[in-house]
Amino acid sequence: MRPATRDHTSAPSGYSNLQIVLHWTIAALIIFQLLVNKDMQAAFNDRLEGRPTEEFGAAVLHIAVGSTILLLAIVRLFIRRTRGVPAAHPDNPALVNWLGQATHFLLYGFLFLMPVTGLVAWFGGVELSAELHELGRLVLIPAIGLHALGGLAEHFVFRNDSLRRMLTFK
Repeated sequence: MRPATRDHTSAPSGYSNLQIVLHWTIAALIIFQLLVNKDMQAAFNDRLEGRPTEEFGAAVLHIAVGSTILLLAIVRLFIRRTRGVPAAHPDNPALVNWLGQATHFLLYGFLFLMPVTGLVAWFGGVELSAELHELGRLVLIPAIGLHALGGLAEHFVFRNDSLRRMLTFK
């Protein structure tokens, strides 16, 4: 297997079908997680205070989806490291490409840190981990927005194929 590279001549020209499916599946699961967050917070607070919770089913679902995101992120990172990803567009301003790389780094960090902090909070009863998980959510939402805006800017402003590469199956 070939390691990921930044060399424009050997980088793949597009994402594999599996990379595209993983990207959009993880995105949908994250949106779902953000929507069921309040029930999980209530269940966690009930658990910390030793009260029974009516939101236990929602909590289990949140944990299962978060664990699935973590597993899919591991697969996604493995594929990224072995297959590589398309190179950044050389015609983009350097700042745009740097922002894209920084945003990807941040998002990958969250794909791992959010499930881990959530699992430690729930199964370990660690309030600090729950607080980090909640703070992470407040950073993750703007990071997702920046990622989406970047894709739209590359498509509509810089007129390159970055967005199409993540939408087109081969």
